[in-house]
Amino acid sequence: METTVYLYDAKGTDKQIDLKDVEPTKIRENHLLWIDVQERNEKAIQQVIDVLELQNVPLKSILDVSERPKIEIFDGFYRFFIVLVKIVEEKKIEKTPIDFIIGKNFIVSIHKGEVDYFREFHERENGETQIGELDAESFVSTLLDLHIVSYFRVLEEIEKKVDQLDEKVLKTDLEDREFLSEMVVLRRNISDLRRWFLPHRDVFYALARPDFMQISQSDSAENFRMLIQHFENAVESIESSRDTVLSVFDLYATKSAQKMNVFIQRLTFLTLIVGSMSVIAGILGMNYKVDFFDHPSGFWITIGSMILIAASLAIVAKRKRWI
Repeated sequence: METTVYLYDAKGTDKQIDLKDVEPTKIRENHLLWIDVQERNEKAIQQVIDVLELQNVPLKSILDVSERPKIEIFDGFYRFFIVLVKIVEEKKIEKTPIDFIIGKNFIVSIHKGEVDYFREFHERENGETQIGELDAESFVSTLLDLHIVSYFRVLEEIEKKVDQLDEKVLKTDLEDREFLSEMVVLRRNISDLRRWFLPHRDVFYALARPDFMQISQSDSAENFRMLIQHFENAVESIESSRDTVLSVFDLYATKSAQKMNVFIQRLTFLTLIVGSMSVIAGILGMNYKVDFFDHPSGFWITIGSMILIAASLAIVAKRKRWI
């Protein structure tokens, strides 16, 4: 179990402290406390709840990672649940549920394992900062914006895979099984991304509504309205990516049709040659006497003529780009 505690001070004296050193009564207006619980463990979560002296925390809901994103309001704090995504093993998308408990000048985040944008935030803000000047709502709006960006990043990786598949379709002759296997993965990734992201609308819209007093009466209200626009942009990008994936299938179908046309052209040309040879053989096989049949080299002359005609037809077809 690992719990990290950051205490941000408006004076720039930010520091990482132990959970046992947290004293809620000493958190001032110019302070911001962030407790990051990196294990969805009942004992660890309960320890944080006890330290912050919170009442009626929905511990059962926090431990239930199967629920969809939602928001709940309690006396003195509110809690919401979101889902982070990231690509693992090159192709597979994995989700990580994250719970937030927000109160006056404190934020608690609960998740299993590392959250990339949390780590990037710490690395970027390493040292003395003015984060302590932010209220909890403004800080949360920053984290939620980074959360949306994480979906854009996964979407970029999927689109990169689509571009690579486009190139493979154009440059190589993919087997149907190989192509369909990659298409299934891309299609499933987009479906998962859409299925996990769209339910966030309940959280983002709830936070931006005028009746959500903790935010509407704070200085961060405009930030959450901007988050709505950012969220809708992400939804549009995910929806358009579905069409992008389907366009690969159209490209493959076009390539397959072009290959079939080439095959038909070559088959037609082969039929033309065989038909020409058959006409010659048929004429020479007619039941009448001609002096040519008595020629000692007549057979080889016939074969040579056939080869010459076939070669001439091949040259003409090559120049006409029939084959």
